[in-house]
Amino acid sequence: MPPADAADRSRPALRLGVLDESELVVAGLDGMLRPHRERVELSVLEATDSTTGLDVVLCDPFRNGGDPHDHISRVAALGPARVLVYTWNTRAANTRTFAAAGAHAVIDKTAPGIELIEVVEAVGRGEQVAPTPPTGTIALSLRESEVLTLLCRGQSNQEIADTLYVSINSVKTYVRQIYRKLGVSRRTQAVAWANRHGHPG
Repeated sequence: MPPADAADRSRPALRLGVLDESELVVAGLDGMLRPHRERVELSVLEATDSTTGLDVVLCDPFRNGGDPHDHISRVAALGPARVLVYTWNTRAANTRTFAAAGAHAVIDKTAPGIELIEVVEAVGRGEQVAPTPPTGTIALSLRESEVLTLLCRGQSNQEIADTLYVSINSVKTYVRQIYRKLGVSRRTQAVAWANRHGHPG
C-alpha cells in the first residue's frame, strides 16, 4: 500500500471556480492557491457561466447589492458545484439562512490560503462548514448590516424604513443596536467605523 502522502498526491485536484469577482480578488486568490495546484485548480467565471465541471464555486452575495439569499440561490442553480460564500462581510452572513439558500459554507476574504483550501476541500466532500470570522469583527445581524449599509449611503431613518419595508420605529431600534455593538453614539461615528472595517456602503 502506498504511503499516505503519495496517496494524497495521486488524488485529483479539486476544481474551484470564482464567480463574478474583482480583478484584485482574483489575483489574490491565484497568488494564494498557485503553490497548491496539486490540491486546488482555480477557474474564473462570469456572472452567468455554468458551474458544470467544477466541484466548488466561490461567490460574494454582498458584492453587487440585492438580496444575498437570492444571489446564492441563483449561483446554486448554475450547476452542480457546491457554493462557498467568500466575502468581506461575514458578520452579516447568517449560516442557517445561507444554507437554506444553497450555500455549504462561509469564509472571510481575509482568510489565509491554507485555511481557504481546507474549507474548500471540506465543502468538496459535502460538509457544511460554519464561518470563522476574523478576530475583532462585530457580530451584526443581516438586518443590522443592511441598515448600516444604508446609513453609509446617507439615507435618513425614514428612507431606510421605505427601502427595507419596515416601520421607522424598527429602524430606530436597529440603529440603537448597531450603535451599542459598535461602541459609538452618533451616525458619523458608525459610518467611520464601517469605512475603517470595509463594510459595504
